[in-house]
Amino acid sequence: MSDPAPPPHASSRYSRGAMALHWAIALLIMLEIGLGLRMEGPPGAITFAVYQLHKSIGITILALTLVRIGWRWTHRPPPPGDGPMWEKRLAHGVHLGFYAVLLAIPLSGWLIVSASRTGIDTVLFGLIPFPHIPGIPGLEPASKASVEEAAETAHRLLGYALYALLALHVLGALKHHLVDRDHGLARILPGPARVARLDLRLVAVVGTLAIMAAVAATWPWASQTRSPPEPVAPSGERIMTPAETPARQPGSEAAPPGLAPAPAETEMALASPGEPSGPVPASRWRVQNAGSRLAFSTTQSGAPIRGQFRSWTADIVFSPEALDQSRVRVVVDMGSFATDDSDSQGVLAGSEWFDVANHAQATFSATRFRRLGPDRYEARGSLRIKGVSRPATLQFTLTIEGDTARMAGTTRLDRTDFGVGTGEWAGTDDIPGAVQVETTVVAVRDTP
Repeated sequence: MSDPAPPPHASSRYSRGAMALHWAIALLIMLEIGLGLRMEGPPGAITFAVYQLHKSIGITILALTLVRIGWRWTHRPPPPGDGPMWEKRLAHGVHLGFYAVLLAIPLSGWLIVSASRTGIDTVLFGLIPFPHIPGIPGLEPASKASVEEAAETAHRLLGYALYALLALHVLGALKHHLVDRDHGLARILPGPARVARLDLRLVAVVGTLAIMAAVAATWPWASQTRSPPEPVAPSGERIMTPAETPARQPGSEAAPPGLAPAPAETEMALASPGEPSGPVPASRWRVQNAGSRLAFSTTQSGAPIRGQFRSWTADIVFSPEALDQSRVRVVVDMGSFATDDSDSQGVLAGSEWFDVANHAQATFSATRFRRLGPDRYEARGSLRIKGVSRPATLQFTLTIEGDTARMAGTTRLDRTDFGVGTGEWAGTDDIPGAVQVETTVVAVRDTP
C-alpha cells in the first residue's frame, strides 16, 4: 500500500455548486431506493401515497440533473486525478452513464404516468400540478397500452443500470480512499482538502444516506401496524367485521356455488317455490348475457375508476300489471369483478374491500315495486355485502316488446355502510364513499 498522497490543490476540486448538486442528487437517489422497496408492499392508501412521492422525487431528480448538466457546461470541471488510463476512461464512462440514466429514468416514469389508463394527475409533493406528456393521453387505448408497457420495461431496466453505476462509483471512491490514499474524495467533499480514513464528513455522509434510505423504506410499514378504526355506518351502528360475521347457514339467502352464467343465457327461477297467485300472474324472465351488464364507478384522487361484475345470476318474476306478485333476487359473484385499472384490480379482492375469501357473494332481493311513470319503476328491497344488510332502492326504466324486456337502472351506494374500504381506506377524502351502480338487463319471457 502506498503512502498517502498530498491533499489536492483547490483547482483539482469541484466547485461548491457542483458539490451541492452532487450530494443533493445522491440523497434523492437513496430516498428513491428506499421508496422502491416500500412500493413492493401490500396495496393500500399508504402504498398509493408512496407512488405519488416516488413520482415527485423522480421529477425533482430530473430537474436537478438538468441543472447539473448546465452547471458542468458553464463551470469547467477539475482535471481527472492520477491513475492508469483505463481507470480514467472507466470513471468518465460512469459519469456519462449517470447523466444518461438520471435523465432516462424520470422520463420513462413520466411516460408511464402519461400513458396510464387511470389518468391520475401528478401533483408534485401535493402542491405543484405537473402535466402529462403532450399527445400521449389522447392516443388510442391499444397504442397507450403498448407505450405504457414499453415504458415500464425501460424504467425497470434503467433502474438495474443505475444500481450497476452506483456500485462502480462507490467501489472507485473506496479504492481511491483506502487503497490509493490520494484524497480523491476531497474533490467532491466540502471542507478541508485532506480526508482522513475515518473522516467525520464521510461518517456524516454515509450515515445520512443510509438513514434516509431506511426511513423511506420502513416508515410507511410502521404506520401500517396501527390498528385500523372500526368501520361505523353513518347511523352510528357498528359494522360487523369479516371475522365477526356469522358463518352462512344452510338454507340462508346465499345461492349455492357455481354462479357463472351459461354461455347463451342465465336461467331464472322463482325466488320461492310455487306459482305466483292472482288473476294476472307475473311472468318469469331469463336474462340474456348479450346486452346485460352490472357495473360500478367511483373516483380516486379525482380520476375515474370503473368496473363491472362478470358473473351474476338473476331470479326475476315481474309484470307491470302484477307488481304485487313481482320479485327479483340477484346473486353476484364478488370475485368476478374487473376494473379498468390494474392497480385497483389487485386491491379490491382483499379484506379491506370486497373480502372475497370470506364473502364470495353479494345479494339484492326486492319484493316491493311501484310505478313512477310511463316505463319507470322503483324496486325496494335489501342489499347484502360482506355480511352486512342494508335497505336498498333501485329506480329503473323498463320496456317490453313482445317477449323481450329491456331494463336499465341506477342507484348510489355508500360503501362505508357495508364496510367496503376499511382500515387505511376508511377515509373518503381520496376515494369518496358514494359509489354509482348501473345495471342493464336484456331478458326474454319464459313461456311454459
